Amino acid sequence: MNHTSTLKIWSGLLYLYLAWGSTYLALHYLVETVPPLMASGIRNFSAGIIMMIWAKVTEPNVRLSSKAWLTSLLIGTLLLGAGNGGVTIALAWVPTGYAALIVAAVPIWLVLLQWLWLKNIPSPMVIMGVLIGLVGVGLLLDFNSFSLEGDSAQFTLGIIALLTATFCWSLGMVISQRAQLPYSAAYLSAMQMLAGGTVTLLGSLVAGEFPLFNPSGLNASTCYSFLYLLIFGSLGGFTVFSWLSQRTSPTLLATYNYVNPLVALLLGYLFVNEPLSLKVVLAAGIIISAVILISVGQRLKKRAEPVSQES
Repeated sequence: MNHTSTLKIWSGLLYLYLAWGSTYLALHYLVETVPPLMASGIRNFSAGIIMMIWAKVTEPNVRLSSKAWLTSLLIGTLLLGAGNGGVTIALAWVPTGYAALIVAAVPIWLVLLQWLWLKNIPSPMVIMGVLIGLVGVGLLLDFNSFSLEGDSAQFTLGIIALLTATFCWSLGMVISQRAQLPYSAAYLSAMQMLAGGTVTLLGSLVAGEFPLFNPSGLNASTCYSFLYLLIFGSLGGFTVFSWLSQRTSPTLLATYNYVNPLVALLLGYLFVNEPLSLKVVLAAGIIISAVILISVGQRLKKRAEPVSQES
């Protein structure tokens, strides 16, 4: 790997660290004036349209099967409807740093799903990472809030929404990896965003968000946040992530899982005065350490598998 390619890879990683780490702050501003499911649905549906146009221009002869659309509907519903939508809902009640830390624990769900569903037994290092991560998430739950009274009730519902969202996101990732649809990343992403955005907008309609939306309440922060999420979070983030996934190791790419929460915590502290208590800092260190253990443990297991098969 030459100096130029190394610089490009780290520039791409830096983009993911900053762009995806700052989406939590942008979502915080967006849901101040737009109902959460509506905001998530419009964002993903818009990104899906743009991505589909791009895919059609670059690959005009591709024909999408009904099976591909049905599979994308399932995956898009899990990833973007329940996953992204759940996080957006939670940010109306939970500090951005809290949300980013719990989302960073997605690898814990992935390991458990692969273990219980796919019978992929994790290594001792990965199991240790899962257990440590559960401790870190437990610190963030704040069991005093489970009284379900006033603000405590909203905090609890936000945490439940985050845990549900991260589970659905992880399940969607596992199904996506096993689906192996014969299309480019642009087409797959476009189908999933269109499907997920549509489902989320239907959920917004059923939840009664449409009558609550007041266009006159939109302000500059709303518009800037939406454009930022659409351009830098969805379209730019996906493009950079896809480029990096083909040019660097999964272990290095996975570092966004434990850098994004730090960015979210810092931005929340600087811009919306979210407290950086000792408990939050401790939980951040524990969860990030857990994700590192899981990432390294999975990488080491993959390296060891061919050796064990040859012996």
